[in-house]
Amino acid sequence: MKMPFLFGIHCHQPVGNFSHVVDEAVERCYAPFMETALLYPKFRFAAHYSGWLLDYIRQNHKAVFNNMKRLTDNNQIEFFTGGYYEPVLSAIPSGDRKGQIEKLSRYINNHFGQMPEGLWLTERVWDPAIITDVAEVGVRNMIVDDYHFISAGYYKEMLNGYYITEQDGKRVNLFPIDKNLRYLIPFKEEGGIVEYLEKTADSGGKCSVIFDDGEKFGVWPHTYEWVYEDGWLERFLDSVISSEKCEFAFFGEVAGGVKPSGLAYLPLTSYYEMGEWSLFTGRIAEMEKLQEHLKEEGLEDTAEVFVKGGIWKNFFSKYPESNRIHKRALRLSAYAAEADDEALTEALYKAQCNDALWHGIFGGLYLPNLRNNSWSFIIEAEKQYERIAGKQNAGVETADLDYDGYDDAYIRMENFNASFTSRDCGQMTTLELKRNNVNLVNTIARRKEAYHAALLKEKTGDDKSGISTIHDLNVEITDEMRSLLVYDWYNKNSFIDHVTEEFDAEQFALCAFGEMSDFTNQPAEMTAEERTLTFKRSGGIYHDGRAHKAEIVKKYSFEDNGIDFEIDIRTDCPAELVYVCEMNFHLWDMTGITVNGEACGVCHKGGNFEITDGITGKIILNTNSKGAESYVFSTVSQSEKGVDLTAQGLSLFIPMKFKGNVRFSGRITVE
Repeated sequence: MKMPFLFGIHCHQPVGNFSHVVDEAVERCYAPFMETALLYPKFRFAAHYSGWLLDYIRQNHKAVFNNMKRLTDNNQIEFFTGGYYEPVLSAIPSGDRKGQIEKLSRYINNHFGQMPEGLWLTERVWDPAIITDVAEVGVRNMIVDDYHFISAGYYKEMLNGYYITEQDGKRVNLFPIDKNLRYLIPFKEEGGIVEYLEKTADSGGKCSVIFDDGEKFGVWPHTYEWVYEDGWLERFLDSVISSEKCEFAFFGEVAGGVKPSGLAYLPLTSYYEMGEWSLFTGRIAEMEKLQEHLKEEGLEDTAEVFVKGGIWKNFFSKYPESNRIHKRALRLSAYAAEADDEALTEALYKAQCNDALWHGIFGGLYLPNLRNNSWSFIIEAEKQYERIAGKQNAGVETADLDYDGYDDAYIRMENFNASFTSRDCGQMTTLELKRNNVNLVNTIARRKEAYHAALLKEKTGDDKSGISTIHDLNVEITDEMRSLLVYDWYNKNSFIDHVTEEFDAEQFALCAFGEMSDFTNQPAEMTAEERTLTFKRSGGIYHDGRAHKAEIVKKYSFEDNGIDFEIDIRTDCPAELVYVCEMNFHLWDMTGITVNGEACGVCHKGGNFEITDGITGKIILNTNSKGAESYVFSTVSQSEKGVDLTAQGLSLFIPMKFKGNVRFSGRITVE
């Protein structure tokens, strides 16, 4: 009897991704893969597509969708379910978990006549708390990494089979993906891969599992040429089908006909790299040093068991921008459960898509379009909630929106919503236009990432047999990128307060100025009324080695189309100083932003500033200041194609000289 070879592909695009990006993935990956599969009736495989992507293919690439139906009729595809909009299941509430899975399972059943029993675990983020929910919606088989087992103390040779796990008496089967196959397929020659499979069979393996990103077959760098033009996929299928020791099979068949290897309980984890990425930057460097030390000591295998990174939810601690999106979706989930409204639930489900919440080898959180999409769905869901609850113009609400222990304010007006935090001295964290579902403060701070150090190292040669995986690309960065490896020590919100001795626009742009106050990233007391907010902080200004008393009071008043503000600072510091209010905005076309009709990076005289990009809308800022400097700031971040230089936001620095006290006032109007 031949050993079952369980081959699966997971295909996903971020919800609302650019259509040309999705179309390219279809044409270079999903379409040729299915066309090739049809040539090999003995090629039987599992497929998981996120629900919105499946429906996009159905509507825009009918031939590809019909090929999937043909493969289903040929008994060649075993469809796997999951969250319809690809959420990390452990990061959303129980009711949403079940709702998203059931939505995708129904879709698959309606179009392909299969009710899936297998589930793809988004980013392989495992949490035993989800077992009860997935079992209740008909899931029997789930995919995890072999690393999930190894980190629990299992030996590699124990993992050529599947295990049973349970929670509260609800049970599912766990199939561990073979990490070696993840790095072999499709990057190495087919002969070595089949040899590896046959050795697994000879060692008594009950099955061998590969279930990985479908985009490896045409979208990842150089894979289209390798997989299709050079014929790797056809050679690979020919080789497996010709093997006398292994054959393609379905997960459901193995679960129904092969005895499990035993009972297993796994810790909270994802794949190894994800645990590393979720750590704070300094910890990543320390972990890499420890790995290298253990490798030198011949303990590389032992390190996999005992050296672990963080867990996926750590991204909410690491990136406040990610946490803000997640916690807003959590609050909306409570609204949706109470309202039982289809439009609200649909917007919520889309907002739960995982892609904008984390960052590793993909751009993720650093991609503004993904964050834009998340905020668009959040704002749409808020609008649906307001429609149901009659809160379109409800004024100020207060709550700890970010779960950071500090009060926040959420303001609902006719044309916009906004949020402010007391954690960062009364700064504005969102400005949400209801007309086009845009958050004008969808910015991200420039943070040091662990791979930045590696980008500056000299490059070495690599193994030329096959092609490189996405994890070991040899990337060169430009001098411009090197110059823009700049790091912010505070969050890039709006109404950020600085006090300095002199104002130098370039130093502020590079975050290299001397801060003299404790207003920039420290908390303030918040007082809220129906249409007004007041923040007050008694702090200090530090000059000539002394701490001088200082107080800041920030008042905001809200009307249907704008925000009036008044910021007062008083201090007993005798020196002449400069107060700088920093405003950060995000627009859709960051390369086309103008301030008063001029390009960014120049001095804008006068106190009135009109900010526009020709797509998003117009921000009008009227102030009592005499001028401002503008600057578009960018991040240098890792991506599947190497490294991206991404424009993230517009910083407007508004300086005012003062001695003893200063008042900065004005109005923001959005059109």
